[in-house]
Amino acid sequence: MHLKTFTQCFYLLVITMLCLGEVSAQTQESEITVKGTVRDELNAPLIGVSVLNLNTRKAVSTDIDGRFSILASRGDSLLARYIGYKDYRTQISTVIELNIVLQASNNSLNEVVVVGYGQQKKISLVGAQSSVNVEALQVPVANLSTALAGRIAGLVGVQRTGLPGSNTADVWIRGISTFNSLNSASPLVIVDGVQGRNINAFDPEDIASFTVLKDASATAVYGAQGANGVILITTKKGRVGKPSLMFNYNQGITAFTRTPELANGEQYMRLRNEARVASGSQPDYSQEYIDNTLSASDPVLYPNVDWMNTLFSESAANRRINFAASGGSETTQYYSSLAYYDETSLLKTDKLQSYNADTRFRRYNFTSNVDMNWTKTTRFSLGVQGYITNTNYPGTNPQEAFGRVMQTNPVLYPVMLPGNLVPGINTSRDYQPNPYALVTQTGYQNIFQSQLYSNAAINQDLSYLVKGLSARAMFSFDTWNSHTINRTRLRTLYAIDRSDPYDDEGNLNLAILANGSDALGYNRNNSGDRKFYAEAAVNYERMFGDHSVSAMILYNQNSNTAAFADNLTSSLPTRTQGLAGRATYSWKDKYFGEFNFGYNGSENFAPGQRYGFFPSFGAGWVLSNEEFFSPLKEVLPFFKLRYSNGWVGSGSGGRRFGYLTIVSTGASGYTFGNGTNNTGFSGLAISDYGANVVWAKSHKQDLGLEFKTLKSLLSVTVDYFKEHRSGVFLQRGSLANYLGLQTFPFGNLGVIDNEGFDGTIDLAPFKVGQTAWSFHGTFSYNKDKVIENDDPVQPFPYMERRGNNYLSRYGYIADGLFQSQAEIDAHADQSALGGQRVGDIRYRDLNGDNIIDAYDQARIGNGDVPNLVYGAGFNVTFKGFYVGAFFQGINGADRLLGGDGIIPFNNSNGGERSNLYSIAEDRWTEDNPVSDPFYPRLAFGNSANRNNAVASSWWVKDIDFIRLKTVDIGYNLPAGSLKNLSVKSARIYFQGVNVLYWSKFKLWDPELNTSNGASYPNTRTFSLGAQVNF
Repeated sequence: MHLKTFTQCFYLLVITMLCLGEVSAQTQESEITVKGTVRDELNAPLIGVSVLNLNTRKAVSTDIDGRFSILASRGDSLLARYIGYKDYRTQISTVIELNIVLQASNNSLNEVVVVGYGQQKKISLVGAQSSVNVEALQVPVANLSTALAGRIAGLVGVQRTGLPGSNTADVWIRGISTFNSLNSASPLVIVDGVQGRNINAFDPEDIASFTVLKDASATAVYGAQGANGVILITTKKGRVGKPSLMFNYNQGITAFTRTPELANGEQYMRLRNEARVASGSQPDYSQEYIDNTLSASDPVLYPNVDWMNTLFSESAANRRINFAASGGSETTQYYSSLAYYDETSLLKTDKLQSYNADTRFRRYNFTSNVDMNWTKTTRFSLGVQGYITNTNYPGTNPQEAFGRVMQTNPVLYPVMLPGNLVPGINTSRDYQPNPYALVTQTGYQNIFQSQLYSNAAINQDLSYLVKGLSARAMFSFDTWNSHTINRTRLRTLYAIDRSDPYDDEGNLNLAILANGSDALGYNRNNSGDRKFYAEAAVNYERMFGDHSVSAMILYNQNSNTAAFADNLTSSLPTRTQGLAGRATYSWKDKYFGEFNFGYNGSENFAPGQRYGFFPSFGAGWVLSNEEFFSPLKEVLPFFKLRYSNGWVGSGSGGRRFGYLTIVSTGASGYTFGNGTNNTGFSGLAISDYGANVVWAKSHKQDLGLEFKTLKSLLSVTVDYFKEHRSGVFLQRGSLANYLGLQTFPFGNLGVIDNEGFDGTIDLAPFKVGQTAWSFHGTFSYNKDKVIENDDPVQPFPYMERRGNNYLSRYGYIADGLFQSQAEIDAHADQSALGGQRVGDIRYRDLNGDNIIDAYDQARIGNGDVPNLVYGAGFNVTFKGFYVGAFFQGINGADRLLGGDGIIPFNNSNGGERSNLYSIAEDRWTEDNPVSDPFYPRLAFGNSANRNNAVASSWWVKDIDFIRLKTVDIGYNLPAGSLKNLSVKSARIYFQGVNVLYWSKFKLWDPELNTSNGASYPNTRTFSLGAQVNF
């Protein structure tokens, strides 16, 4: 198939649809106005109920009093529909004033849900997919991804940092099933039918549905992009009725969930002296020096700085504002919204500076969706969404500030010197100012980003040609731009002359360590891209008695161009195209069958290898609709089994056009000879070998069970899944060096398996007196296993990476501490690790050769991505009040500790720039020779710490946790209480996010992606808000 042919077919289909769109109007009988009121079982009016004339397809919505009026002819049928209630149907006769009472419904099986490239009845699904109540996502956070963890079965989410502007979460579906150093493990995100959009670009208030597709049956239509799962998001649209306005204001405060507890000045000096003595050196600090520090008589000469409190405030603020308008006539419906989010950080600034170095993130969102019925059979939809963000940081990124804190001890130098001069030190790690100066004296950087999403679609009903036939075409254009301005500097650094700190007049004697400048420099950086996407589809759906059939065939193409490319290769558009198809069959809502496929092509592969075919099939059986199931109907009113089997794909990682070999020329060609006087001969050198790679394929199977019980109040869904992914793009590792290759080639080498189960438990609202209760729970468990990674075969089985999960950690296995010299003498030789002393970590001799070396390394940890994620929440309502809470937890994750602050006094300059945690008090000493302290004996410098600093199971810590993720408390004002102000409804509320957590790991928030705590912590938020609907 060729792009030109596909494109011609696409435009031909669009033109055909427009030509067929105009049909003649049918003559209607004379109409009358039918009025009525819609109430619930407690006689309360229901606002926003859709009342549809099934004959004319005209629809209206009820007002604040539950009232409506609609044009109809005698004999017409009306349908009243409201989420959470049973449909009500009636036929117009002589009565033109209706009193409708809707009954609460626990049956969602006839609900229409979003699937890949379409919609289906929920009961007919044979694929594994989960959705979430979008109201649960409307919390005061900057990015949608941080609100997902634990709420959706099969979805794993981990928030790595709380830094404003960067506080997104890593998201995976059913864990990691690939080698993601070169291959993305992230799911495909589709918003309003367009692929590749940013999940964090949308305000939660604008989202109408959020669905996760997990198995091959659900994702096969996305072919080569569906292997990691798919997230489907639809934004809100307007509906027929009077204009409706919504205003929401939310004001909150944020604070760190946990900060590192570092040693104070007295602890640091005492423990450093102990480490010096243990390493055979003299103490660094005399008792007089320690006493002067503790007395605070001269904080410049004898500083004692709490760097965490110096750099960070106790709280910061965030604010969220939303405004939306929706409504429409029978021909045009609209939804438009504006949103504003503002978040500041806890990082302090120097108000004396003439520039703004505040850490602040601001985002402005806009959404506009318009749907127009051009004719009775032609519907046009136009959507425009986007955002503008402005992020301000100090000249030094706040993330780096935490790293500097871990390197800077509390007695090294004061925060600033008199005269607002910047103190520093002269070490082998360069002249660097202290952490406070780095974030307050180095200027600022400002990042301005804009994103525009736009899509237009035409839906054409072709039933007048063939009953059940329809067609659809869509085109989208997305553009993203980023502009960064850096105004930075490094001021002159000074050091106190310790031998003669003060002159005769009492002024400090200072020496210049490094000359700097007070003037701000200037640098800018631009980036961006443009994306074009088009699709056209033909659909068929028809009932033949008890038989229901449907089919779809769809073509799509995608083009992505870098706007600021700096070379020819990156300036070329990245293009894909493909076909997708689906065929479904059902009989009496009892038996279901479905076939899906994706056929995709990419120019990144060699000719002849560019297309891949990815089919799947699925079947479902509703046992509860069988006659033999009748005796169980009272207990299990609904019971369904489903199974799916199929293939999906993923593209290769690495460079563009990986099938081409890259040859370079120049003096840096091959080198011959040995020693330092090599002669470099200019010539040709292969920098990248071409690889005849193809799509990686993932074979997925899923067995699902769904049932309802307790009179359909309790719904349970459980899925067991297996995946075998082969042909994953990897660089070869098993080739011998003597082959003379400058770089090892790539290929479809990796194989990885993954299996597990996930599920959802929902307890629909049930009443106890005037109180209504509901519950929602999810769980997701997976275990991946590396089958092939092309590593050389290891000499011992315990060294093998094959057979372990991809993120497994490897190192030495700790076996306690040496308690005596006799134990050291009797143990295997650890000199290869730097030698051992009493109080050092003892390692197991796994191969029994009486030497501890690289051949004694084995698996020591699972990695920091959990294999079990779960969540549970409840909601309680009483009259107008409501309370909700949601808990989220993980299991099977660990952290390997290391680096500055964790291994005390461990760097090349003898620990001069090294902080330590206060937990260093829990250590081995001769006076306290405990067997399981947090720290082994203290030592000073690289050499003395070498044995204890290697990666080992001693430093692998369990980071499992349970978190009270959200709390929501509010009050809905009685309907009609503000009627005089044209207010339909209003509520006031309190929300908390990341409220509390419980974990064995106490050093920092366990979700942070850091080995030593040197990362901007996650934050908790408490906010008050009000929402008014007009």
